[in-house]
Amino acid sequence: MGSDVKPRRGRPKAMPDAKRREQIVQAAEKLFVDKGYAGTCTHEIAATCKISKQTLYRLFPGKLDLFVAVVEAHRLKMIDFGDGYDDVPLEQALARMFMIDMDQKDYEIRAGFLRTANMESLQHPQLGEILRQHGGQKALDGLTSWLDRQCGKGRLVIANTSLAARMLLDSFTGAVFLDALGGFSWPGREERTAHFKQCIDIFLHGALPPQDRLAAPA
Repeated sequence: MGSDVKPRRGRPKAMPDAKRREQIVQAAEKLFVDKGYAGTCTHEIAATCKISKQTLYRLFPGKLDLFVAVVEAHRLKMIDFGDGYDDVPLEQALARMFMIDMDQKDYEIRAGFLRTANMESLQHPQLGEILRQHGGQKALDGLTSWLDRQCGKGRLVIANTSLAARMLLDSFTGAVFLDALGGFSWPGREERTAHFKQCIDIFLHGALPPQDRLAAPA
């Protein structure tokens, strides 16, 4: 045989399950934003990912299981605790945690899913329970623990960290949700970032003049 004989090409190497799951979750999130949970069919998700429905169901037995995975992934786009940010100035820590300078395209996907999922949960209570358990409650628990740790380090003094965590989440996720309902009312990324920077500043330093803060009632 001549040396120029080409080896036979085998089947393409299969994508690892973890990577495939990530691909499916990303595709499902976008479809849920564009068409809603009820309006999205599993065959559309499979087609978008160029996989068989058999592969899809092997990784996610049902559409509800996939919705849970999307909510879990979405939570990490709303609040990211990173390495804890214990050695970072608090202003920077909160800015990174809530990813306030996210680019506009990613922000709109993040906000769009929050809008769509919450609106559909009114018709499908099971979705609302998933959002609470895998989204809001986990974010609240994580943020409360983070605030507790900062208080323990002497970086913050907060009487009720659970209430403070809820207030922070309302300031950030609530604003994103309302902005999505209004059609992304901030002119752009710069104005959105400035808004959240002020939220952080008021949370950490209050709105009273510096000379009046110590005299303010608890």
